[in-house]
Amino acid sequence: MTYLLVTHIPFTRNAAGEAVVDALWARDLIGLSKSVGPIRVAAPEMTGTDTLKTWGHNSETLTETSGITFCGFPPMKSTRSFVTKLRIRSVLRQEVAAADVVHTSHFFPPYLDLAYAHDLAVRLGKKTLFVVAEDFHDILTWEWIRPFQGLKRWRREQALKQIDQRVRKSAGTASLTLLHTPAAVERYRLSARRAVMIRQPGHESGQVISEHQLSMRLDSLSQDRPLKLFTACRHTPVKGLDLLLRSVAILKRRGIPVELTMFGSGLETESLHSLSKSLGIENEVLMPGSLAAGQELDEALREGDLFVMPHRTTDFGRAFFDAVAAGLPVLAFRTPASIDTVYEGLDGFLTPLDDVQGLAERIASFHRDRNILRATSKQARQRALDNTRTHWFQMRAEWTRSLIEEASLVTA
Repeated sequence: MTYLLVTHIPFTRNAAGEAVVDALWARDLIGLSKSVGPIRVAAPEMTGTDTLKTWGHNSETLTETSGITFCGFPPMKSTRSFVTKLRIRSVLRQEVAAADVVHTSHFFPPYLDLAYAHDLAVRLGKKTLFVVAEDFHDILTWEWIRPFQGLKRWRREQALKQIDQRVRKSAGTASLTLLHTPAAVERYRLSARRAVMIRQPGHESGQVISEHQLSMRLDSLSQDRPLKLFTACRHTPVKGLDLLLRSVAILKRRGIPVELTMFGSGLETESLHSLSKSLGIENEVLMPGSLAAGQELDEALREGDLFVMPHRTTDFGRAFFDAVAAGLPVLAFRTPASIDTVYEGLDGFLTPLDDVQGLAERIASFHRDRNILRATSKQARQRALDNTRTHWFQMRAEWTRSLIEEASLVTA
């Protein structure tokens, strides 16, 4: 089976010609290749003065032994780069013709034209896999449209409508559509020809906190030590970190001791530092910076008691699974995504959206009754053991293989 994945996520090459990609993306690609076999990735190749930007703190090199090969096409600088579009289509035409399964996802400007690979595969009778990996609609509304007014805002609203229409078209013609978040299910399930919801944790069972280490941490819980609140994310308005700081200030005024560690960095880091000082909680708040995906993040999270995610959109990503792998119950705002992600009362709790007082009260309840924290921590660890990356990639592989078997039956 020749499996082609077309993506807007860029890569570069080192001196040996090996592909270098974002570390989180590398983990996903490796998991996919282990489950379905060798994969071919068609993606923007950064060369010369272009800089590879990563989501997380680090990048990773994929060697020939990974089972992943890359085909580069020129990066798009603008939606009006017609010559570049023609060059990209030439590359995709050749790659799609050689593939058995063509895997695409929702694309962002200026890469909407990459959907050409999906449309071509449909015309050629290839099996197609379409993925909606996040609730991009809500995220873009918050971060890409909401801060602007006037003509610029109108143009971006039109661009978002175009993305949404393109997603519905791909979902409606794909052999199989994978919807990664509850919000994506809610938005696109009726448009899809055939769809299932999947979870995409980033951890394996070996990365889950050991029972012994968790027991030692839970044994250390006592009423006379502060609760250790952890969060790890980009420092952007959509993450609601300012609301988390205000809830800590409420707890301090009530005499409830907590220590908040906020891993990550971003455009709001300095303003968050300033807010903590103005609220008088600079001694209760630590901002040690970003952590590398993998072992560094895993080990750091294991030192906490509770993972607090006051995310304000309907997207709910891998941070939740990083937390439960560390045996941390999750406290989040109640949204369409978190309702179906946090199993309330089992491995976490939800509070009303944007409710600072409610967030503070729920943290206070963990302080008053440490047994709740012990029970939910154990359930979080079990949830992580039951939902590994391999588990979900195996399910994806079974669905993908069924597409190939269907194709074989049709041509037999």
